[in-house]
Amino acid sequence: MADRLVSELAHLCASRFVSLGDAVRSLVTFLEETLPSGRVIFGELNYNTDEYRVLDALGEGVDALSAGVRMPLRESFCIHMANDAAPALTGTASTDPVYRTLELCASAGIESYVAAPLELADGSRVASVCAMSSAKNQYNEDHRELFTIAARLLAYEWEYVTREGELRRLSQLQRDATSDPLTGLQLREPFLDKLDREWHLTERGITESYLLAVQPVGIEAVRTTSGDAVADLLLKNCAEVISAAVRRSDIAGRVGEDVFGVILVGCKGIEGALAFRSRLEASFERAMSQRPEEVYLIAGIEKLGEADSPREALQRAEEALGPEPVGAAG
Repeated sequence: MADRLVSELAHLCASRFVSLGDAVRSLVTFLEETLPSGRVIFGELNYNTDEYRVLDALGEGVDALSAGVRMPLRESFCIHMANDAAPALTGTASTDPVYRTLELCASAGIESYVAAPLELADGSRVASVCAMSSAKNQYNEDHRELFTIAARLLAYEWEYVTREGELRRLSQLQRDATSDPLTGLQLREPFLDKLDREWHLTERGITESYLLAVQPVGIEAVRTTSGDAVADLLLKNCAEVISAAVRRSDIAGRVGEDVFGVILVGCKGIEGALAFRSRLEASFERAMSQRPEEVYLIAGIEKLGEADSPREALQRAEEALGPEPVGAAG
């Protein structure tokens, strides 16, 4: 392979691509500019739908293979190449025992073909990059090697995107597993886990934090008179007010049927906790000002370091709501 091509390929391999599409377009452009003639195509081999789908294409000829085109897998050149049933390089496709049977070979007058599959770490071949031309003997072994390197680079990008997508999916599943589906706040047990961590930090004198138990008063009456849907909407309103009021470092959760917990991490002094409670009550009052329901917030405050355990801190904060806090959790 010419030194110039090696140098340009090395530059591409060192590039940072913002997406798989960016990588595909960069490689397809490079290959199209390098080859003597024909059309360069990047396509997906989708075994689930039994389709070959063109994701990108550049160059002259073979107009039937433009971006977005789909065809049955068995009718594509690349599935036979990827399955090692037909050659990755030919200059006379019309005489090849496999390629000559494909409708595309005759309809597009394809003679020259060079390709490489995108092979992932598990051995699966998920896509291909190829070039086609109606002229005979347009491509050689150097071109085949070039496509092999390009396919390896694109396979790396493909796996990176897939891995990132899987991580995002797992992260979402994790959030779903720890979040209350109605309010989006932490569920009780995950909240208690974080409360335990913050309690130990206060015990060691690393930080000073306060715990609030917050309850919207009047929810049960609304549930009786207006139904569960309206009551749940008010609980969501309360959670939204809490989410808007807390800092990034604070922690909020739903710890009972209609009781919320808020850990003010690093809150210096009772004055800060009282000020937060006043802001929270005022924000909820504004949110309720246009609604017919008579619901208001109350909040009990506990200095985290003064309780003998995290659960005792939560119990004392709930007891500070009143003698019989509705929905309180022990």
